[in-house]
Order: sequence, then structure tokens, then C-alpha cells
Amino acid sequence: MSVFAPTQGEMRLPNYVAGVHNELGGPQQVAEHWRNVLDYFALARDLGKQPAPEQLRNFAMVGDLDAAHPWPLDALPFVLPDAEWQVLAAGLIQRTELLNRIVGDLYGPKTLLQAGGLPPALVFGNPRYLYPVFDYQAQQQSYLNLVAYDLGRGPDGQWRVLADWTETPQGLGMCLENRILTNQSLSPLFQASQTVRLAGFFSAMAGHLARNSETNGSANDNLTVILSPGPSDPNYFEHVYLGQYFGYPVVEGADLSVRGRSLQLKTLEGLKPVANVWRFTDSTRCDPLYLTPDSSDGIAGLVNVARNKQVHVLNSIGAGVVENDAFMSFLPGLCERLQADELTLPSIASWWCGQAEASAFALSNQTRLSFGSAFSRDDFLDSSNSQFSERRAPPGRLDYSVVAREPIALSHAPYIDKGGELASGPLLLRLFVAQTTQGYQMLPGGIARVDTPEGELIKDVWVRQSALPSIQHTPRSRAPARYSDRDLPSRTADDLYWLGRYLERCEGTARTYRCLASRFGERAAEDRLHTAQTIIDLLIALDTLTVSKGKLLLSRLEEQSVEPNQLLDPDSSDGLDRLLDNVFNLASQVRERLSADAWRIFRALPESGRVGSQSDLDRLLERLSALNGLIMENMTRSYGWRLLELGRRLERAQFILNVVGEMVTEDSSPERLYLLLELSDTTITYRSRYQALPSLDNVLHLLLLDEVNPRSVIYQISRLRNVMDEMPLDQAGDGLSESQRLLLSAYHELTLADPLKLAEVISKAGNRTQLRRVLQRLTTTLGALSVLVTDTYFSHTSGSGRAR
Repeated sequence: MSVFAPTQGEMRLPNYVAGVHNELGGPQQVAEHWRNVLDYFALARDLGKQPAPEQLRNFAMVGDLDAAHPWPLDALPFVLPDAEWQVLAAGLIQRTELLNRIVGDLYGPKTLLQAGGLPPALVFGNPRYLYPVFDYQAQQQSYLNLVAYDLGRGPDGQWRVLADWTETPQGLGMCLENRILTNQSLSPLFQASQTVRLAGFFSAMAGHLARNSETNGSANDNLTVILSPGPSDPNYFEHVYLGQYFGYPVVEGADLSVRGRSLQLKTLEGLKPVANVWRFTDSTRCDPLYLTPDSSDGIAGLVNVARNKQVHVLNSIGAGVVENDAFMSFLPGLCERLQADELTLPSIASWWCGQAEASAFALSNQTRLSFGSAFSRDDFLDSSNSQFSERRAPPGRLDYSVVAREPIALSHAPYIDKGGELASGPLLLRLFVAQTTQGYQMLPGGIARVDTPEGELIKDVWVRQSALPSIQHTPRSRAPARYSDRDLPSRTADDLYWLGRYLERCEGTARTYRCLASRFGERAAEDRLHTAQTIIDLLIALDTLTVSKGKLLLSRLEEQSVEPNQLLDPDSSDGLDRLLDNVFNLASQVRERLSADAWRIFRALPESGRVGSQSDLDRLLERLSALNGLIMENMTRSYGWRLLELGRRLERAQFILNVVGEMVTEDSSPERLYLLLELSDTTITYRSRYQALPSLDNVLHLLLLDEVNPRSVIYQISRLRNVMDEMPLDQAGDGLSESQRLLLSAYHELTLADPLKLAEVISKAGNRTQLRRVLQRLTTTLGALSVLVTDTYFSHTSGSGRAR
């Protein structure tokens, strides 16, 4: 019985579609398990609180760095009755156990081939059968740790498996995100429906991986990592999301190395053993030594380490051999042979054309069958429900690479259209089965996909608590908590360090451009042109403006014909546009280390400074300041934060040294001093402290020697000393480390400097020689520190030391 009573009336049911199964029930009849949901939305509509379709934000699966694939989430969940869920769970767990045994046999004893259970062409003609993985036995015979299934219901009300996904199943992160969004938006309904939470399933899955770690030693010493192809992969956001949820490092092939008989993760402290690799990299690209030679996504020697059971790869390399439609028609017979049982859930009717009898049948029924590739399918992001319901014509020749299947009229499920009314469309379910400490378990939820006239909608799948027993996992010994991220991959550490540098470089460049943009609206008097020339020379010295563009800007400023969109230089190798792109690229590489708030700002950065007007630059600086605030206030003081801080402080110190060197080593006019204070964001500090016109000695003291000014060089040196004192490889040994020597030298250089002498000692040529020498020594010292950090922490990272 429903606990929600509409105040005015029920929601209007969608039109009943003849010839397909209606998930809501018969004409003008609502199934009992839907009553709570429909009454809740009817009540919310009457009270004016019904969630709008756009209220649940799109779940953006971030693909390449310039595009995203939005997946609109419908406010209306999909509900399955208890009895049906129990049948699906039992059937899919049985199917997973069967597929797991088939994979183990094909890469092991091959009894199915020898006894005639499978035609050789079905295996050896499959491009996903990997010959180098012969005689491979997974730990505990667990070849498939996570399997996804696509299911559809036919007109007869029977659920059928439409596709098995065993290579790198997609959608688990999307399922988790959908649940969080719907739970937040529909909390009363979620509670009243007694919906099973997903946390128990994920905890049981993590417990199984932890047990694998303990088989090879202490769980603290053996890591679980998520192997991803990187940000260029369309599903990278999901890899990051799962990494954040489970607490597993998201790594790429270059972060891992086979040393001896074990797999090692390159971290700040050196190499750390890896026990589990949750891979999202295709099997064929996992090992350039044994598989695809030109692959940069894999780890040379991974096949051997996995074969020797020194690391557990999930799913096992080569698991995609059963991820195709050709196997469908053989599964019932294989189930009886291997498990002495009938296959509970039928597959979609299919005929593999590698057999003469099946090929003849397909040819004689080609007008009603749909034909496709036997060994390849569209990925989750590229597929649609229509591929199972529409007919596809046969190719010119029917051979082992072709499969025919019978189209299915998918059942219709309800959704909320743009007008807030109920409508219905064809339904496809994606469900997940994973290995836990208690064997295979099915996720008590999933993803429902519904076709609509406006495109596909994603729905969360709800299961009542009474539908299945709670998922449990065997408690393991309590491991000491990790209070630092010493297993931070060296590539991630490298990216965090350079992210800090580029953030600060962007800020300095944006401030300099803003100084220039503010002069464009003023009368082009001689002194204004002189200031603009100074700023343009500075931008050229900072490599953010080419010489040719600088001359063009100055000439247009004289003619008062400069537009804001002509200010930035797209041809500069270190121009603002490219700096912003670099920031976003690096942020994408370390996405799993960033909060949702920080990521939203990073995504907005590339567009915030494109035009070049003063308001654009103001907005950019506001966002950069917001990021700095999030970094300072929200990030734990782990190694990741220290590397960001290290990069920021090093870059800020170098920026101040460069600006001071370019601006006042020869000319110290009041105009230049005001400009120097503006560039360093210390104008208010100077006025409140000195209450006088700027003098060079006071400006130098404020920017170089003032230990309480967060913009001074000595403040940056002090912060760098604090950070380096906490870095892992700077704490070993007696005496001072090399980094401590360098920073102590720079600190003493500044504390012994006399700002008055720096300002007044001038050579016959008009140069402030003492100031120039101090600046040069500090610049050299900081450059040496940068090289030392790279050599110490990032040198064993592929790509480290690249020009930045």
C-alpha cells in the first residue's frame, strides 16, 4: 500500500502500447510496486514540489578535453518487484560463474575445445582470444571479478540477456552517481520505498580485493590501483569517480613497472608493490612486451607477473574472449556440461554463422533477423536500445565473423517528459555482478535506459530491501589508517607540482595583462604609452607575448584602435590561452585528487580569460583566487598538497624576481614602482604601511625581504623550506639535505641584503649591480631547486622533465 496520498488526483498514465510488455501494468492499471512512486510524484505535483526534469543535473561523462557526453538523468526511478529481482540475481550469478569457468578453460586446459563443446573457429577466429596468455591461471580461479549485463524484457514478459560485458565493464561509476543524485532529490520516497543501499555491495567488493592483497603480504604494503588509459578515454570520469569512492590510486601504464617477479607502483618514496590491478585498459594494450608492441597504455611484463600469480588483474587479461554475440547460442549447452544445470536466464535468440546449419537458417530467415559482427559491439556510450529492436540487413557473405539474432520488442517503462507528465519508451537494463568474499553477488541497483523522442534518458534502478539478503563480507584484520599519501604515483606527483606552477604562472600573466588592458581605455598620452611599452616589454620577457605581437599592440595603442580580443597572443608558446589549457590538462590528469567544487572552477577556467578585456581578466583572477582558497582551506596537508604548494611558491618567487629584475634594475621612476606594486598585488599594503610616495628601498624591502608579506620572495623561501622539510626523501640521513642547503643559502642571501644598498649602488652604466647580482643568485638557486625536485621525485616517471 502506498504511503503517499495525492491531494487532488493521480498522475495521468501514459498511453498503453499494444504488442509490448508495459512495466507499469495493463491498460489503466498500475502494478503494486509502482504505486508508491507514482503517488509520491502526484503529491509533489499537487504541492508544487515535483522535481523538474532538469533539476537532476546531467551526469557528464567527460571524454576528450574539449567535449563531454551528457547523460540526462530522469527524476523517476525504475522499480523492480522483489520476485523478479531474485530471479534476475540468481540467473546472472549463475551466468557469471559459467562465463568465469569458460574463460579459465580457454586459457587453461581447453577441455571444451578438445571435447567438441566449442567449435575452434569460435575461439581462434575471435580477435579477443589472446594467444600469449596461454596457461594463465588467475588467483583463486577468479577470471571475472566484475561483469555487466544488458537485459531486455520481451512481449511475453520474459527477461532476456542481450549482451555480456566481461572485458572492461562500463557504467558502475554512473550507477553510483545516479543513486547519489536520486537519493538527494527523492529522499522521502527513497526511505519510504525501503530501497537497498549500494554501500554494502561496494564494501563487499573492496573486502575481496583487500583479501587478495593480504595473500601476498600485509595489506598496507600491497596496493590496489585502477589502471586507466588516461583523460583521453571517454570513460575517464568513471575511472576517477570509482578511484575517489574506493580510495584507489588511478594510474596509467607509465606509473607501473615490473621489477623481478612483482608489479611496482612508482611513488614519491620509490617503488611500492601492487597486489590488484583493476583495469580499464583493453587487454590487447595491457602489455607491450607480449601483446601490442606500440601500446603506451600498458606495462611491459604484466602478463608474466599475472601468470605467476604475483598480481591479480581484474578482469583477467583476455577476459573479453566471451564478450560477443557468437557465444550466446552455446551457453545453454555449456551450462549443462560445466555446471550440470539449465541456464536460468535465456539469451536473445542468436545464430552464429560459423556453423553451416546456423548459417543456412539465418540465410533463409534473413527478412526477419538482424545481422551484425560476431566479435565486436558498440561501447556503452555509443550504443542505443534500438540496436536490439531494429533489423539490420545481412552482409554480402555469411561466415564465422557474422551473427544473426532475432529483434526483440523491448518493454516500455515510464519516464517524466519535458512537460512534467508521464510518458513511456523502450527499456534496457544494465546490471552488475561482482566477486566478493562470499562469492559472486549482484549489485542491488543498476542503470535503466529509456528511449524517448528527445533522446535517451538514464534512470536509477531501485530494489526493495526485502528482495534479497543484505550483502556481507568477512571482516578482515583492522589495518592501520594511512594519514598520508605516500603511495602517491610519481606521475600524479609530477602533475600536481606543475599544476601549482601553472596556476601561479597564470595569475602572474593575468595580472600583467590586466595592467595593460586598463591602459587601453585611457587617453593615449605620452606617459601612458610609456607605461604600456614597459608592460609589453615585461610580457615579452615573460615569454607570454611575441616580439612581433608586442610591436603591433604598441602601434595600435598609439592609434587607439586596440580591441580587447586583440590583446592576447595565441602564437606565444607561454601565452595566457596556452597556460589556461595547460592548467586544465593537468587538472584532468589529477581529477581523482580534486574536489567537485575545485573541478567546477577548473572546467570554467579556459573560457574565463579568452577575450582579454579587463572584466574577463578580473573574472579569471577571481577564479584563480577561489582555487587558491580551496587548495589552502580544503586539501589535507598530504604529499599532494605539498607538491601543489611547492610548485606555487617556487613559481611565485621566480615571478617576483623576474618582474623586479625587468622593472627597476635600471629605471626606478615612480610610475614603474606603482606598476611593480600593482603587478605584485601589494599596493594597499604599501600605502597602509608607508603612507608616502613609493621609494625603491621600501618597495624592495616589501617584495624581497618582508617575511610577513605573502607576496615577498623571502616568504616564498620560508614556505618552500617548510614544505621540503616534510618531503619523504628529504628526511633521511644526517645533516642538511641538498634542498635544505639551497633554500638556506637563498634565505641567508635575502636576510643579509640591505634594501638601501640594493637601491642606491648604481654602476656607471646606470645598472643597480648589487640588486642584479642578488636577483641572479636567487634565480639560479631556485632553478637548481626545481631541477633537484624533478630528479629526486619525478625522474623515473615517463614524460618527466618534458618542456613546461
